[in-house]
Amino acid sequence: MISRRAALTGGGGLLALGVAGAGGAYRDGRARADELSFGVTVATTVGEGGWRASRRGVEETDRGLLVEGRRTLDGRGAEAAVAAQDELLAGIPYALLDPTGEHRELLTGAALDLWVLSWRLPVAVAGWEGRWRYAWPRDTAHVAVAFAELGDVGTAVRQLAALARLVGEDRVEARYLPEGGVPDGRHPQDDGIGWVLWACGRLHGTWVGGPYRDVVADLVRRCARMGLDRLGADGLPRVSPDYWEVATSRLTLGTVAPILAGLEAAVPVLARLGGEGDVGLARRCARAAERLEERAAAVFGAAGWPRERGRTQRDTAIAFMLPPYRSAGDAEGSLRAALDGAAGRMRRANGGYAPGVGWRVDGVAWTPETAVLAGAWAGDPATRERAQETLRWLDEHRTVAGSLPEKVLADGSPAGPAPLAWTAASVVLALRALSEGV
Repeated sequence: MISRRAALTGGGGLLALGVAGAGGAYRDGRARADELSFGVTVATTVGEGGWRASRRGVEETDRGLLVEGRRTLDGRGAEAAVAAQDELLAGIPYALLDPTGEHRELLTGAALDLWVLSWRLPVAVAGWEGRWRYAWPRDTAHVAVAFAELGDVGTAVRQLAALARLVGEDRVEARYLPEGGVPDGRHPQDDGIGWVLWACGRLHGTWVGGPYRDVVADLVRRCARMGLDRLGADGLPRVSPDYWEVATSRLTLGTVAPILAGLEAAVPVLARLGGEGDVGLARRCARAAERLEERAAAVFGAAGWPRERGRTQRDTAIAFMLPPYRSAGDAEGSLRAALDGAAGRMRRANGGYAPGVGWRVDGVAWTPETAVLAGAWAGDPATRERAQETLRWLDEHRTVAGSLPEKVLADGSPAGPAPLAWTAASVVLALRALSEGV
């Protein structure tokens, strides 16, 4: 089965995707993505049928059916959903996340996008259109951290508990059915191991003393062991697909950086848990992370921080080596220089960014990677204005209903599903990073 990203963008050829027999469907899916959106937002509904029937996509012509300023269809039974959104918005620390007030509408829209993709669901889904109605650990980890920044710690921790329910003993799958299991046999994406650990580590103060302590602690232990098991004798992870969601024969920075960030994040968590074997596991993670950082610098850094080992083209994964994901230490200067060079070639004429230099040249900007870049730039005084400009661009390219779409086409129109969880979460993280420098 074709990945959500490859099917919609052509991020790699058919043979690279391992779907050589899918030709017609692949081309048709790519064309549809270039021409169509999947509506301007998603709204909760009232009716029978369980969580799968709890929402519907909203077209531009249907905007009048929405409760004003909310992601809910107006009518009988809408009160609970509206009250839940009101509660979320009332708890947002606007003064902390947006001290100047410039990005209030963007922040509010991102919060509502996250809400509609998570409220009363088994776990937050990446989007509501069928091919996105799954839980990608990468996305869910970002959603959890974003909810904590929004002041909704309960929802944040429940996302971690959901990951604990979904993730098995020896692998983190590319994506999960919200109620458990996987929708197909695609290859695991090992960067998910690191993303889960990163989120658990960043939020450890919210769950260690709470009712989900045991289940999340067990998730941390499982993923820490997985992360260690993925490292070879050379200290680097094995080859795996990453956030590009295409098959690869080369190790990517998109796998290295999240696993490094995750192992680093696991160390203080395991030390604090202090259970049988936790301290020893923490020490193993610390040693492995230190060596992985050194090897990443030697293999990727010495080559200018390319996307793939042995190649030269760069991508957004450079940002995963920087705050808000981790402290870059002595490598920060070279990482930021590499990111600056990459961004210049990833920039689209419409003002957004492609996922990487080697991405298909079609004029389409991708909002998740654009928001991730904003977060990286927000962490450096020299590039904070660029972060501001990028957040303004994201704000200006929301749908008419206020949701953040997956893509922005060459003509500036939104495309793909709206909202998209990873984009909304990354916007919140970027605003938090930006506010720390004010």
